[in-house]
Amino acid sequence: MIELKHLDFAYEKNHPILTDLSAKFGEAGSNVVGVIGPNGTGKSTLFLNLVGMLKPTGGQILVDDQPINYSKKGLNQLRQKIGIVFQNSDQQIFYSIVKDDVAFALHNLNVPEDEIKRRVNTILRELDISELKDRPIQYLSGGQKKRVAIAGILVLNSEWLLLDEPTAGLDPDGKRRMVELIKHLVSRGQKIILSSHDIDFMYEVCDYFYILRDGQIAKSGKKETVFDDEKMLLETKLDQPWLVKVHQKLHLPLYSNEAELFADKVLRAKLAKLE
Repeated sequence: MIELKHLDFAYEKNHPILTDLSAKFGEAGSNVVGVIGPNGTGKSTLFLNLVGMLKPTGGQILVDDQPINYSKKGLNQLRQKIGIVFQNSDQQIFYSIVKDDVAFALHNLNVPEDEIKRRVNTILRELDISELKDRPIQYLSGGQKKRVAIAGILVLNSEWLLLDEPTAGLDPDGKRRMVELIKHLVSRGQKIILSSHDIDFMYEVCDYFYILRDGQIAKSGKKETVFDDEKMLLETKLDQPWLVKVHQKLHLPLYSNEAELFADKVLRAKLAKLE
């Protein structure tokens, strides 16, 4: 469990970025938590606070009921528990060959060489990038680099994975692969916190949301209810997911994803009668 208790953060005095945030991540039914909001509302800053790269100017962050320890040892332990993948994957790729980069953190932790090889091979296989093992990073696509960056975090067996704009720069196929990857990770117990401007992608993969506005929580709730107030979303410079629009404007059931809509045999039968 990660808990924010009246969290404040400011880069400069009297210019707050986050104000009085209180939230819990990891409660039952919220394995994938979405953090959404317009540009400049503090989403990336929140993520950097969660991994200890920034320290709150007020309030605190509890991980498993314990305040973050900002000593070097404490932060090393924290980052084995909570890992972050930045929007620009190049920011956290340090080696020129895929297998070397994925193993980077394990070498720093003095993990035995045999265990490093086992973990690297396992995670590359799980993320379906084993064929990239000996490939130079510079020749990878944007989507492949994101998977390598994710592998470099998951190889630590991190309980939490923070993904900042995971679909940025991806083509439609890359987005579909990212959706499949997230669903796979959740199925094997991974806890994930996401931030993205791709509202339809977020609606499909997340089950609980926090909506930020001006560094504060404007609304929170399960995916089935948090997007029901179109006026509030527009005021927050956000749009409703298209499936929520279909639900509200056409009075259709609220589908969790596109596949569920197209698999609805009752709906298809009704549409066939109209032809």
